[in-house]
Amino acid sequence: MKYLAESDIEEAAIEWLKSLPYMQYMHGADLHRPFKKAVLEDRFTAYLQKRYSHVPARVLDEIKLQFLFNTGTDIHTRNHAFHLKLSKGIDWSWKDDNGHEQRGHFYAVDYDKPENNDWLIVNQFTIEGKNTRRPDLILFVNGLPLVLFEFKNLFDTEATVDNAFNQVGHYIEDIPQVFETNAITVISDGQTTLHGMYSSAMEWYASWKSIDGLKIVENDFALETLINGLLTPERLLQYIRFYIFHALDGGQLVKKGAKYHQFFGIQY
Repeated sequence: MKYLAESDIEEAAIEWLKSLPYMQYMHGADLHRPFKKAVLEDRFTAYLQKRYSHVPARVLDEIKLQFLFNTGTDIHTRNHAFHLKLSKGIDWSWKDDNGHEQRGHFYAVDYDKPENNDWLIVNQFTIEGKNTRRPDLILFVNGLPLVLFEFKNLFDTEATVDNAFNQVGHYIEDIPQVFETNAITVISDGQTTLHGMYSSAMEWYASWKSIDGLKIVENDFALETLINGLLTPERLLQYIRFYIFHALDGGQLVKKGAKYHQFFGIQY
């Protein structure tokens, strides 16, 4: 069996993601940005300006702030606030140069035309917080970090998928800003690959076992199946928009996402 070091898994994930439509790739060291921010604001601004070119720049600045500033005393409340705006869009009104009232509905991503979005995968993305951390891989859509990957070495008995899950816990504590916009978290040791909500207990992370919803994939690279089965642009946008929700459970806000059989059961 080919030796799969942590970096090999990361490189394989990058190659599989790059094979998807519209995907671009950059190494984290090549991105010039404030390290304390997880959102690539220049890319989000560019998306808004392109999609809503008829709207004055000053208004788009207000809309950008509405998407990126989320109220709440903890990261879970802010993630919920952002997800509502991400999935449903926001209404905004302003006065034009003649003093007339204008209204519009705005989305942070284009759900109808995936090709109109800016798709970027970045590895070794440094973020400064309580401690400086460097998540292995992040998938950005219009500059928004929506999918986070953490990898561990399959052949290191002390670095399992459980360690990847624990590492995500350290990220939540040290760099919560990356989870304010997070939709899906993926943990993998090359053999076992699981997806879930960043705030979920390990027991709620699950494998994505089908690419087309018709055939279960066994004895294959589970990471490749997840990428081709869940993270293709059109499918990822559907999942984010319709298959993630927050609910109160025992007085606590809990974020939940569909498993592969639930997703395909509704699709078909």
